[in-house]
Amino acid sequence: MKARFKQLSFLALLAIIFTIGLTFASIELPRLLDTFLAKNIDTPDVATGLDELSEYKTELYLRYSHLRLVGYGCLALIAIMIVIGFITEKSGWTSAGALFLFLPVFGHFAATMFFLGGLGFLRLLWLPFLDVSFRLFRLGEIVTVPYNILSDLYAFTGLGRRIELSYVVTGLGLLIFFLGTLTWFYARTRKTGVAAFGAYRFSRHPQYLGWIVWSYGVMFLPRSNNIKLCYDLSNSLPWLLSTMIIIGVAMLEEVKMKRVFGDAYDSYRRRAPFLIPLPRFVATASAFPLRLIFKKPYPERKREIVAVLAFYTALFLGISAFPGGLAPRQEARVNASKQQIEELARVLKNVGNRGEKRRAAGLLAEMGEPAMEPLLALLDDKDPIVRAYSAGALGGMKSERVVPPLIALLVDGDPYVRRTAAESLGRTGSSQAVQPLIAALEDPARDMANAAARALGRIKHPDVVSPLVKALRHSEWKTVDAAAQALGELGAQEAIEPLIRCFEEAPDCPYEVVGRALWKLGSERAVDAWIAGLKKGSWWYSRAACAAELGKNKLGKGLPCLQDALKDESPEVRRAAVLALMEFRSGETMESLRGALADKDLEVRMYAKEALKKIGTPAAVRMPDDDKK
Repeated sequence: MKARFKQLSFLALLAIIFTIGLTFASIELPRLLDTFLAKNIDTPDVATGLDELSEYKTELYLRYSHLRLVGYGCLALIAIMIVIGFITEKSGWTSAGALFLFLPVFGHFAATMFFLGGLGFLRLLWLPFLDVSFRLFRLGEIVTVPYNILSDLYAFTGLGRRIELSYVVTGLGLLIFFLGTLTWFYARTRKTGVAAFGAYRFSRHPQYLGWIVWSYGVMFLPRSNNIKLCYDLSNSLPWLLSTMIIIGVAMLEEVKMKRVFGDAYDSYRRRAPFLIPLPRFVATASAFPLRLIFKKPYPERKREIVAVLAFYTALFLGISAFPGGLAPRQEARVNASKQQIEELARVLKNVGNRGEKRRAAGLLAEMGEPAMEPLLALLDDKDPIVRAYSAGALGGMKSERVVPPLIALLVDGDPYVRRTAAESLGRTGSSQAVQPLIAALEDPARDMANAAARALGRIKHPDVVSPLVKALRHSEWKTVDAAAQALGELGAQEAIEPLIRCFEEAPDCPYEVVGRALWKLGSERAVDAWIAGLKKGSWWYSRAACAAELGKNKLGKGLPCLQDALKDESPEVRRAAVLALMEFRSGETMESLRGALADKDLEVRMYAKEALKKIGTPAAVRMPDDDKK
């Protein structure tokens, strides 16, 4: 008895060690690997999905680093591994292939805006699909339905405030894997033919079930909260395909078990479910296509397994194409019933969580006029957050009824409320708000004059030009920025001279915005503003933006300044300068660009190489190393 207890204890210890290792790999190791890869693999500082320029930079990086060849080759090797493993009945090969297919999911741990940055580098394995469209990854969205249902049920328990549901699901998968591994070890040591006890009583493949549940939880683990991504990349398709492969491996193993153990295994699988303990009618319904096509309860040949997997995979992909996959999503209609409005108003007023308040205010704003009265009433609430969120919601209604109450908030005791009221008045477009907003330009609170200037620019009333010109001399650069942008959009010709004085006399004005305003007003002095910004701007962003404007508009007067900018201390400015010089395709820039090939920044070197290719002359294409030969 003691010997058996020691044996079980030892096996339990082995299974626990194995499971702890998997836990670490699930949660901690991805974050550690992401930090390591981000520090040691040079990737472009690009926000994937932001605009056309970011797409162009991404394409250059893929070509420059030959990553497309690597990605396509890796996916081909994985496919070959899966096929060979299936044909030769070496389940380890096929299982490994399924794991490799799942690896891109860990990319959502990456703390970078570039889709291949850090641990996102694993997405190379799916590059052939990403080249078609990021939306292809939504073709597994049907698998998120159970999680969404569980999330709603889990929210009622109140546990969601303490621990994420994704951690619970991941832990459950590890527990199932632990129990399955323990039972399997015990069966091996006892030399049992068919393991029909322990975890195997509830699932014929508990380790595979544990892997599926674990990976399902990993798919929903929270990403970095510090990164605001410009792209949406679902994890559902990698999970769906890797799971279908694992199910195929389990089916293949059943064929082998039937061949080895015969009736004993048949008897066992009549008692135990395939993977998940489901009600009998559900299990019968899910096996109906198999019985209909092959006239048998279980697949017995490889081609039958392939047919079953192909059928269900196509079914899931087809269903997923509609609720958010390839088919465009329909906007959800907001229920504007009286009860719903009252409930949202109650949440906005009484709930302590700001996120829930903000969401309630947003939904009330979508409801429009039916929600106007409750929102107007909340403008008198003693909580400044409630007043501010209500004012923000009213701004989108574009009704003259909301204007006077919002004007009254411009003298509220809370600066956040005053600022939100100013922004909302701008969105109404009401001429009633012009004079109160002009007065708000003198409000000393932080960012208040900026909000007032932007609001005046939106209203586009003749009376706003003079105060906006005056705002060009404001001490806060954000206010100057807002005023210059508004004057350019208004087409105010009388603002040309004040804008010129702004970039000539102000110690550090928003040169790029002033230049754009002058360009819209048809002034040739716009180029001087951008040159001044590239030379004198204290912030790298402003200098880089000025370089970009000089290149976009192909202003030859800025060429010398752009060439000098290749020596700027900021890599962002040097990148912008190279991209601007690329637009000219001029032999005059050749020597400067060839020098940039030795820059310590990856993007500068990459863009310089592309710029030289576009110039196209033999001297430009020849690399510096060629001159030494």
